Amino acid sequence: MEPYIERVPTGIPELDAVLRGGLIRQRVHLIEGRPGTGKTTLGLRYLIHGASIGHSCLYLTLSESKEELQATVASHGWSLEGIGIEEIMPVPPETSPSQTILLPTDTELSALVGRIADRIAASGADRVVIDSMVEVRLLARDSAHYRRQIIDLRQRLAQSKATVILLDDLTADGREFELQSAVHGVVTLEQLERSFGAARRRLRVVKLRGGDFQSGWHDYVIRKSEILVFPSLIAQEHKRDDDALDILSKVDSLDRLVGGPLVAGSSTMLLGPSGVGKSTLALQYALSAVESGYHVGYFTFDESEVMLRSRVIGHMHEEGAPDEQRRFHLRRVNPSRISPGEFIWNVRRSVEDQGVRLIIIDCINSYLDVIREEKSLLLQMNELFSYLSNMNVTSIIVGAHSARLDTSKEPDALSIITDNIISLRYYEHDNVVCKAICALKRRHGRHEHDVRVLHLTDAGVEIGERVQVPLDEAGVSSLEF
Repeated sequence: MEPYIERVPTGIPELDAVLRGGLIRQRVHLIEGRPGTGKTTLGLRYLIHGASIGHSCLYLTLSESKEELQATVASHGWSLEGIGIEEIMPVPPETSPSQTILLPTDTELSALVGRIADRIAASGADRVVIDSMVEVRLLARDSAHYRRQIIDLRQRLAQSKATVILLDDLTADGREFELQSAVHGVVTLEQLERSFGAARRRLRVVKLRGGDFQSGWHDYVIRKSEILVFPSLIAQEHKRDDDALDILSKVDSLDRLVGGPLVAGSSTMLLGPSGVGKSTLALQYALSAVESGYHVGYFTFDESEVMLRSRVIGHMHEEGAPDEQRRFHLRRVNPSRISPGEFIWNVRRSVEDQGVRLIIIDCINSYLDVIREEKSLLLQMNELFSYLSNMNVTSIIVGAHSARLDTSKEPDALSIITDNIISLRYYEHDNVVCKAICALKRRHGRHEHDVRVLHLTDAGVEIGERVQVPLDEAGVSSLEF
């Protein structure tokens, strides 16, 4: 039987989920990252949460003044009430200049480590943050000397009851890992700049000695009064066993064309050039689900929320419009301001908190811009589709392209892992531009293979007769899907 390990919540619920409950009690943990990644903010949030539940908290600062910390706290709308702030100068003015046997840095570093340990012991604090270890590192003559002093500090802190967080800026030349190896747990923070838009922040747990944690990178953002962490999705950890919901479009000719309703938990891709009617077709399924009393989550990257909502409201039955509007959850997503982790987290919240049974992403091309640097569209979407399938949620993905289907390129490559494909196209007939629709794939059953005329009217979607397209001299139709 494994020994019981008591956890200390950080005050950031999603980070605690990554840590499988929080930091390990009475251990020393390291939060490391370049300047601007949010180390101080995370450390303060840890102490503020501790003070709110009655823990004794201490912030030892070796670099920032108390006034600077107060300014940081005020910018988040927080309070330092119940938190002790202690400033420690790395090199005290009373250091004796007459020392001749040892190098000055030997005595200075040893004295600094001693003062830190003594202050913590005297405070009796449950939670401690030490900011920042770079000031300690500057007093060490080499890595071995630094590591010995850190181990000495760790051993002295072990005699107290405190759960300690060390902050490190990673600003030393020729980075080594002596600090990582000397502590019990390590969390690394990163900030990645984009060519345009908001910087992306992410974190990972490097180690948590004696405790379990969720490995990998997890996106996070810092906002006023809160830090939001978005744990990476693991589909197999989620399951919902409620009744399966197959979704009809309620346009009989369309349902016949695609082989019946969209099966619960299935994924459908709508492909076609811009303006051909992909969003309208997706909205047809959304309105059908809403009218049947189910919640729909619609994530749009391209169309404005006002315009899309007006289109939806215009097709709702007047007698049931207020209730139907509440069941239609529309969210405008700005691809330049959001990370992949945050987007998937928002989808999860729609499913788990709002009971959504149909998710629509419009369109996947803009989502590609969000995760372009990762080159992992298929991996991320496969995990998302698996999660939605496990939760009995149907998904519709809108993708724009102008050429024939090419699964070697994005976004067409996504069609490989989707269950159904509905393709829309333009064609010319008697000098008039017309629209056509056909079902290319249905994993759960059979579908029609006819290419039919698509009409978009004020009343909604209409599917017409089979398309009659003249053949060229080689006997080939000009209509390609």
